[in-house]
Amino acid sequence: MASAPNTARPYSQVAYSMSNGAQGAPTVPQPGAAPLLPNQGRVIQQGSIRVLCIADVRGNLRSLNDLAREARASYIVHTGDFGFYDENSLDRIAEKTLRHVAQYSPLLTDHVKRQIGQSPAQPSIKERFSRDQLPLSELPFFLNKTYSLEVPVYTVWGACEDVQVLEKLRSGEYKVDNLHIIDEAHSRLLDIGGVKLRLLGLGGAVVMHKLFDNGEGRTTIAGGQGTMWTTLLQMGELVDTASRVYDPTETRVFVTHASPAREGLLNQLSVTLKADFSISAGLHFRYGSSYNEFSVNPTLDHYRGKLAASKASFDDVWQTVKQEVEPAVAENDSQQKLLAHALELVAKMPSVAQGGNPFGGSGGAPGTGQIDESAFKNMWNFNLADAAYGWLVLDVEGGRIGTEMRAQGFNFAHRTGKAAPHQPAQPATTASQPPQGPPSQPRSQQPPTRQNPSQSPATRGPGPQAIPNRPKDDVKTGPSEKSSTSDVKTNGAAAQDKAADKPQTPVERKPQSPIYGLFVKNVTEEDQVRAMIAEEDKSKVEKVVRSGQFFIVHFKSQEDQTAAYEHIAKEHKDSRGTSPNISIYQQRPRGGADRWGTDTRTTSGYRSGGASDSETGRGGFRGRGRGGRGGERGSRGNPRGRGGFGTPKGESATPASSTPAPPSADAN
Repeated sequence: MASAPNTARPYSQVAYSMSNGAQGAPTVPQPGAAPLLPNQGRVIQQGSIRVLCIADVRGNLRSLNDLAREARASYIVHTGDFGFYDENSLDRIAEKTLRHVAQYSPLLTDHVKRQIGQSPAQPSIKERFSRDQLPLSELPFFLNKTYSLEVPVYTVWGACEDVQVLEKLRSGEYKVDNLHIIDEAHSRLLDIGGVKLRLLGLGGAVVMHKLFDNGEGRTTIAGGQGTMWTTLLQMGELVDTASRVYDPTETRVFVTHASPAREGLLNQLSVTLKADFSISAGLHFRYGSSYNEFSVNPTLDHYRGKLAASKASFDDVWQTVKQEVEPAVAENDSQQKLLAHALELVAKMPSVAQGGNPFGGSGGAPGTGQIDESAFKNMWNFNLADAAYGWLVLDVEGGRIGTEMRAQGFNFAHRTGKAAPHQPAQPATTASQPPQGPPSQPRSQQPPTRQNPSQSPATRGPGPQAIPNRPKDDVKTGPSEKSSTSDVKTNGAAAQDKAADKPQTPVERKPQSPIYGLFVKNVTEEDQVRAMIAEEDKSKVEKVVRSGQFFIVHFKSQEDQTAAYEHIAKEHKDSRGTSPNISIYQQRPRGGADRWGTDTRTTSGYRSGGASDSETGRGGFRGRGRGGRGGERGSRGNPRGRGGFGTPKGESATPASSTPAPPSADAN
């Protein structure tokens, strides 16, 4: 392994030569940061080793131990939005950022989240709620040793973090055992399973107009008011660090918060770092994804176009700030060097999409840049789902890196048409607070949680819900273009919280008993229907009801219904055209024939359990709710953003009407 020169960096104001949490780390800041030695942070272990890759734990740090046990992982790699907040971060965070963090925090109670989502801009969240009701992170409990990490965790920081907490962790003022920060000055080397896995990381959001803004950061990282972003000097320093520790025998993993698939600048940076893999987050999908550029770009010109667009955006900013930046770094040779590294990286990017020579070199047309063929075809990218929805495991053994990807995914149970027996709605439950945290507000002083349609899908029963008394034509078909983050709940469906808060008297609808039956079509007489039922099941038939041109055979229980359907002759199950056909009867929800298997309060699309940034329309498409059937997908469906499709977890088609619905696909 190549050795690194032992030289100090005058541009770094704090010594980061020790791993975070290591014994003997300096307590007094030194004038420079010693470069990372090749053997620092190395872990040597034999046999099959599993490395768990996750994203966005959002301060729920105890879940890291649970996920490591569940995935049987020896190490964790985390890609940002870790929850770097301490007891004083609430005072520093901006109101807009606090609203976003609180809305999706797994540590806040459902009641507080609903209140924040419904509250106007004034008064502020900090004035409305006490500190113990707004826990931003469990990090303070790990700092005071109340909890500990069971396996080593390697992480970058995300877009919503406190820059002052990061600086204290990097300087050694804050220490958490088994927590290691991957940044532009520190790479990590895991020697496991016959593979030397080099982790190179870059934290923060990539925002072009902030690349030259350090914010409140006092060292080389940038941030302020509860958010953090990447600077161009960080990229230059990462290139410098990667070149100093380069070893051709290592496998390089580029860990970022933003996705190189969407950020051309990061894509070019990963090529410059000679990365074999990139692991990122920030898209908040329900599934993880894996790809290389060759697999998702139809032509090399298409790939060039993505890089050229990113370069054009950068050039617009650079030409604006160039006259200020160059004099600012003129007196610092180290910063000049880092800036030169970063500008050289951008200079290699193509400025036009069309090119002659396919893979760079002097034969390429002007402006086509230098495209690395090996990176284009061999560098593999992994984008992770949020930790609450899925993970990636790198299984390392014998010099081979295998992958396992797991996801909670979307709920398509509503398509089966087999509704669960009706159960009354359960009282709303709330997320538990950290047991060692500040005492929470006594239950007697908390506002009562009312039952209304704005409850989360996990707390709603499958039966009909009480809805405001309003005309049928006023039922919304999807989120409006002007809906805010707080008005969007699961999978892009419009929330009805504001309607529930109006002084209207809800119309209570009594839930109907579920119907267990068989749906019979293409017959004209009841005797024909009974003749198609097996002899052992005829005694179980309660009644045969004609509904229009169809018949419904009623049974007392779902078991009788299932057994009778299994005994039906195969030619009656699989028949087509005008031949007699029998399938499982599907109940429709109350409210009309165009709402199969959907919530009675909205007629648009599918919904999946939980809510994240993907449902807010951030970076995705927002549906316009065209009033088509909720169960259809296609030309009349409602295009969604990153939330995807599915019925909320625990929710099934609502039994209400006895009007027959078309049989499910598997029944045919």
